[in-house]
Amino acid sequence: MKGVTLEEQMGVNVQNTISHFSNASEPFVNVERAATFLSMTRKTLLRLVRKGSIPAHGIGDGRKKMWRFRISELDQWMQTEVTSGSDEGRIQERKNFL
Repeated sequence: MKGVTLEEQMGVNVQNTISHFSNASEPFVNVERAATFLSMTRKTLLRLVRKGSIPAHGIGDGRKKMWRFRISELDQWMQTEVTSGSDEGRIQERKNFL
């Protein structure tokens, strides 16, 4: 959505949320919120999760596993793991966002 910030889409101030949860028990977010936070599609996020490339917490067994995420873990992943040149724009966008 053009003209709408990620914070507006998610309905939260991400920096305040990350700071707040550093001292408290951080809740999990669903796939949709995690994908929005990472600026990627739900399908791409799930593909990365299944490959083990991104931090996620699976709930349940079998084919229909539900995935939950912690924003702080996703933020850390973005800062440390995403290093290729093709993702440079996304990294800079995250730095500007936070």
